[in-house]
Formats: sequence, structure tokens, C-alpha cells
Amino acid sequence: MKKHLRAKNSSSCEPTHRSTREKEKSYELRNVFVIISLSILPYLSCLNGDFVFDDAESIVNNPIVNGEESLSQIFTRDFWGRPIASPHSHKSYRPVTTFTFWLNYQLHGKSTLGYHIVNIICHAVATMVFYLFARLLEKRFNHFEVAFSSAVLFAVHPVHTEAVANMTGRAELLMTIFSLLALITFIRNEAFSWKFVIFVTMATFSKEQGLMAIPIALCIDLVTRAPFSSKHPATIVFFLQLTFLRMFINGFQTAKFTKLDNPAAFIESGFYRAVNYSYIWLYHIYLLVIPANLCFDYSMGCIPPISSLYDVRVLSPVLISIPVIIGVKFRNECRVLTFGALIGAIAFLPSSNIFFTVGFTVAERVLYLPSVGFCIMCAVAMKKLSVHTKNADIIAITVILLSISKTYKRSSEWENELSLYSSGLRVCPMNAKIHYNMGKVLGDNGLTKDAEKNYWNAIKLDPSYEQALNNLGNLLEKSGDSKTAESLLARAVTLRPNFAVAWMNLGISQMNLKKYQDAEKSLKNSLTLRPNSAHCLFNLGVLYQRTNRELLAMSAWRNATRVNPLHTQSWTNLFVVLDHLDQCSEVIDLSNQALLSVPNESRVHMQIGSCYAKNKEFTKAERHINTAIDLHPTSALYHANLGVLFQRMNRHKDAETEYRIALMHDSQNTIARQNLQKLEQHNCYNSTSP
Repeated sequence: MKKHLRAKNSSSCEPTHRSTREKEKSYELRNVFVIISLSILPYLSCLNGDFVFDDAESIVNNPIVNGEESLSQIFTRDFWGRPIASPHSHKSYRPVTTFTFWLNYQLHGKSTLGYHIVNIICHAVATMVFYLFARLLEKRFNHFEVAFSSAVLFAVHPVHTEAVANMTGRAELLMTIFSLLALITFIRNEAFSWKFVIFVTMATFSKEQGLMAIPIALCIDLVTRAPFSSKHPATIVFFLQLTFLRMFINGFQTAKFTKLDNPAAFIESGFYRAVNYSYIWLYHIYLLVIPANLCFDYSMGCIPPISSLYDVRVLSPVLISIPVIIGVKFRNECRVLTFGALIGAIAFLPSSNIFFTVGFTVAERVLYLPSVGFCIMCAVAMKKLSVHTKNADIIAITVILLSISKTYKRSSEWENELSLYSSGLRVCPMNAKIHYNMGKVLGDNGLTKDAEKNYWNAIKLDPSYEQALNNLGNLLEKSGDSKTAESLLARAVTLRPNFAVAWMNLGISQMNLKKYQDAEKSLKNSLTLRPNSAHCLFNLGVLYQRTNRELLAMSAWRNATRVNPLHTQSWTNLFVVLDHLDQCSEVIDLSNQALLSVPNESRVHMQIGSCYAKNKEFTKAERHINTAIDLHPTSALYHANLGVLFQRMNRHKDAETEYRIALMHDSQNTIARQNLQKLEQHNCYNSTSP
């Protein structure tokens, strides 16, 4: 009976266990589906977004990514493509991220859809890996039912938009993926694992912040009071080795930033500098808690420095100290909550200005990894809240829905630079840099008056903003206001004497004001600072031409073509002056070199054809002029010149046709009108002759 009874009990429990496993599996599949869906859907609004903000430097103009230089150079260049050993380098060494950009460029070129898809997939992967990490923490801390809710919040948190919608933010995504994989490996392995080494190394070379995965891993065992083992000293040694390697790559130097990048770092008073740092830390926490007003750039007036004891923000150190003291005192009450706070704090350390100066005031993107800890803390708090109120689920669902809505809207604002900068001005109207960026975009789109207005706003907010002074001066010069342009550009070079472009633009304004001696001095100052500027050499040549120094003009343009063989204006002007000086043989000698560099420049073909015509090599002249017309078929001048050539070749019918085409494009073309009248008179005379 007993045996029969045990068998009966055993058989009756088996379906129950199977049913439980199936329910758990179904529950997991549901969780995975929800998490992946929520990590993708809010970002669909950015799929058609352009390259914006930092994308131009990190992708489009990066010589490693666009193939201008060998991929092997990826190990000696910073994130922006500059030599890492250069004193001008940003010192951001992220070859893993740059390699993914290179792959994107090989597959998609400058089509942005592929880049956005990869970023969104990376965010989905990061969210799933975070979910797996949180599940392990549930078991480690014996604190269940927080993994799913924390992962859902991580998937939709609006502060992540910059990291996901901005292609350059991929560094954050990859770094977080590898960091979380490293932490999962650390928890699962009792001994020091080479997988942990690989994941941390990949995280660090995706972005420097990934190095913090090591102290976070050690904190897991510290908070859970895990017994000391051999993997702990090995992990510490690895941390020291990787830190040394990273410093060695930088040449034991840090990037040099300016007051415009991080005003708080340049406050002389140690007390006020610490107060400002404290407020900046609080502001980052505020963005995690209330991500309502998000901005791509918080520099230059967006967050005014604290410089008075009467400023209420001077209490920032106290406000930061209170939760720290409470956390330390009650650290044993809820260890998973303590660990969440430690993740956020440790992951944020590289951005805190404590160890080295960073190149920003506030940056939403640097909160991607720290938000892991914040999301865990929110999930724990929500679970505890559910014990005391029946409305906890309603509150949680409301927060998630609001986050989805905000993330979707914010993601769409990253679609192009105009919408991005407009959103920035709504949040930070006192930010001179955003006004400057807006002016630049509007100017590029031909909205000159609106661009001028934004540049003036930038200068009003920051009178020492030399880049705004230069750009506004350049814009006014193109509009014909050379006098105001000269004044602005003179201020720019006074503020920054090594501003080569401003010196060149100043020279152009002075030249148009017929201040030729001053213009020559300014252009030569620019060339002293930047001797390989083809554009400056070209303008110096124009100055020499205006002052009847043709030989010096030709020398300047010849140098410009040596520096940059693609500088079409220099080739054209050089050939025009040589033609004017009856040196067509030299034009013909240089023609092969010019056409090798600029084969599709109509003006170069036109000038070469003109010189062949002067040498009575009509067949070659016709070929080049026809090529010029093929490249620029609406040019009345080109058709008129071809008509002249045909007239010299006694092909009067063809000449008449070309003159008529020229007049069709420009009825005021004198050459075509006069020569056509002569041809008609000639034809009329011939038709009436006996």
C-alpha cells in the first residue's frame, strides 16, 4: 500500500511540476517580448534621422570610418579620428565603437537608416542583458520581483534618448552591454574568468566608462558579504593593469578643455568649484528622476555657475550628503537598494570631474550605465510601495506610459539639426552655443536673416564667443556689409590671436574695403598659422591680382593647387591669368595635371579649350568646350564661345545655332547678340549678291 501510495503521489505531482515549468517558461517569454518591444517602439520616430551634432565628427568626417585612411589606424586614433598622441586629441579611445561605425559605412555609406537600426538593436540587447543581470541579482540578494519592472523602466527611460537616437551615442550602448555581460560573468563564476577580462576590455574600448565594471563587480561581493576568494585580488590587479594600459595609450595625458566646455572646472575658488560640482551631480540625478526638459547641450549659460552664498544652490553639497548618510546608516536594511545606489555612483565617477576634467557641464548620455542602478532602486521602491497602497500598479503603469510618450517625442527631435537645436533653445534659451549652432544650420539652409539673428543672440549672451563673431562676420561679408564684418572679425582675432580662419576672413573683408595692405597682413597671418590652407592662398592670389601683381597671384594659386589639387577656383584663376598674359602654352602644359584632379570642372575645360583655340588647335578646343557645355549646359558664355570657335572654323550654321542657344539662356549676352547680327548680315549679303 505504501509503495502504491508513493507511486500514486509521484505520478500525480509530475503533471503539476510540468505545468509549473510551462507557466514559468510562458512567463519568461512574455517578459522578453514586452521588454524587447518597449525598447524598440519608442525609438521608431528617429529611424529617418540625419547625421546630427557630433555625428559629423565621429562618423562622416572621421577618416577611419569614411575610408580616407586605413582601418589599421583605428588603434592609433581617438574617437574623432585624430592621432591619440596629438596634443589636440580628445583622448577618447574607443576602437570597438569606431569599428562598428566603419562596418556601417561599408554597408550603408551616408544613408543613416542602417546606423539607427543598429543603435536601436543595441539598446534592445542592453535592456535584455540588464534583465538577465537583474534576475541574477534577485537570487543573489534574495529580493525577487524587481527584474522585470526595472528592465521595463530601463527600456523606456527618456534620458536614454541621446544615447540611442544620436548615432554617436552607440559608445554608451556598447559599453553598457559589455559591462553588464562582465558583471553577469563575475556573478556566475566563483573563480577569476577570462570571459570577465574580455568583456571588461571590450567595454573599456567601447567607452572609457566601461572600466567601472570592475569596481561595480567587487561591490556585488562586498554588499552581499561574499567570502573572500582568489578572484578578488586577481580582479583588483586586472583593474590596475587595464587602468595603466588606458593611461599609457593616452600618453599619461588628459584632454585639454576650455571654459566654454566646462565652466565649473575653471572656477578659481576651490569652495565654489566643489559647490558647482555638487550641483551638477544633483542635476544629473534630477534628470533621472524627472526627465521632463532634456537638452543636447547644457553648456554656455544653460546652467549658470554658482558664485554667491545667497544662491540657494549653494546647499547642493548638503543635499547630496543627506541621502549618502542615510544610505550608509541603513545599508543593511535593503542591500539591493544599497547596491543600486552604488552602481549609479560608481558608473558616474568618470563623469564627475573628481579624477579629471570632463568636456561638458551636464550630459544625458553619460547616465546610460548609471541608470541601471537607478532603475533597480525604482523597482525596489515600487515593490515596497505596493505593500502600503493598492494603487502602486496604476502609478507604475502611468509612469511607463508617460516615459514612452516622452521618449518617442524626444527621439523625433533628434531627426535633424533644426529640430534638435529648436528643442534645445526651448530648454536652454540662454545657451549661446545653441544659438550659434542654430545660426550655422539656418545659414547653411540659406535663411541668412534668421542665421544673423541667432549669431547676434549668441554674441549678446557671450561677447567673447569668437566662433560666433567669425561666422557672423563671414555671413555679413557675403551679404555685402564688409564694414561690420571687419569689425566683428577684428574682435575675433583679438580674442583669439591664433584663429587662422578668422584672420583669413578678416583679410577678405579688408580686401573688399580696399584696405589692401591690411588685407595682405591678415592673410599672411592666417597662412603663418595654417600654411597649408589652399583657400587662404587662393584669396591671397585674388588680392595680388586686384593690386596688379599677376606674377605673385599666379604663384599663390599655383601653391594652392599643390596644397589641394582639388581647389577648382585656383586652377580656373591661374588659367585665366595665364591666358590674359598670352601664356596659353603653359595652360596646355598644366591641363593634364588639372584635369587629373578636377576632371568634371566646366570652367577648367572652358579655359583649356580657349587656349587651344588661340593656338589654332580647333579640334581639341571644340572637344574641351563641348565637355564644358555637357557639364554646364545652361551657360550662355560657353555656348557663345563655342559659336566664336565655329565662326573661326567657318562653320557658320553651327555658330549661328550656338549663338541662338546662348541668347535663349541669356538674352543680354553681348558676344552672342553681336556675332549673330554679323552672321545674319553676312548671310543676307551673300543671298543678295549676283
